[in-house]
Amino acid sequence: MRSAAALLLLLLLAPGWTGGAQAQLAWITNQGADTVSVLDTAAGTVVATLPVSGAPAGVAVAPDASAVFITGPADRSVQRIDAGRRTVDARRTLGDGPLGIDADPDGRRLYVADWYGNRLFVLDTGTLETLAEIPVGRAPSGVAVAPRRGLVLVANRDDDSVSLVDPAAGRVTATVPVGRHPFGIAVDPDERRAWVANVESDDVSVIDLDAARTVAAVPVGSTPYAVAVTPDGALAFVTDQHDDTVSAIDTAALRVVATIPVAGFPEGIAAHPDGTRVFVANWFGNAVSVIDTAGLRVIAEIPTGDGSRAFGRFIAGR
Repeated sequence: MRSAAALLLLLLLAPGWTGGAQAQLAWITNQGADTVSVLDTAAGTVVATLPVSGAPAGVAVAPDASAVFITGPADRSVQRIDAGRRTVDARRTLGDGPLGIDADPDGRRLYVADWYGNRLFVLDTGTLETLAEIPVGRAPSGVAVAPRRGLVLVANRDDDSVSLVDPAAGRVTATVPVGRHPFGIAVDPDERRAWVANVESDDVSVIDLDAARTVAAVPVGSTPYAVAVTPDGALAFVTDQHDDTVSAIDTAALRVVATIPVAGFPEGIAAHPDGTRVFVANWFGNAVSVIDTAGLRVIAEIPTGDGSRAFGRFIAGR
């Protein structure tokens, strides 16, 4: 039987693995280990493992990659990691159960969904002080910023809806019905559509952001959890937890064009800014699967930590 190291080397050398691609870090929350794995996406290796607290789940990398923000639902914490020093430099207790998280491109504001508090917190990224609390639906989970529209989208799991929030006005401007138990959410690069993974209806709702309504439901695998859209907007990738797969959706045709096996119980997912790869955190697999977006196949499995979840934007870039 090949060793794990040998298998990893073979995968790294496989056709489609772009080892010379732009060096960029992925920040993977390991919920079972209370750690964050720092992954060099060009080399395909973990270069550091950082201790954090609170069974970390949510993650958002600042657009300039200078800081990383982590939610710890178990101790109700939000933690900021200095990306250069690779240490936690700020921490605060927030709400009743912080989970989903995203950051504004200007780097000044952070948005955190409070799962038990049914609200969206707006924080100052420098101080982690609360700037606003905005009521949303029940059990808010995924958060995605649409900066050119001045909107923050929040998936409300127990209300089967998505809140469109105007953070400047401090209010919800529209509530859009979607499938059953929405969890992860992503916005197209051109901000025309939002893509929502519905864990109980096994589909992805497509929201037209101009009309503020759902225009399609795309069937995917069992228990879809999170979504990532490629930088060109051509493909949306969805983690299917109970099938141990990722569904690749053609965003123009609104249909699944590939179903890709991954390491086990995939959760968080993010596209690399160069568009060539998608990175998938596998909770049961304790690894990150790397998918080649051209060949629509896994080209590497990178060991990380216990319970890799990485729910959010864990690679810098939009």
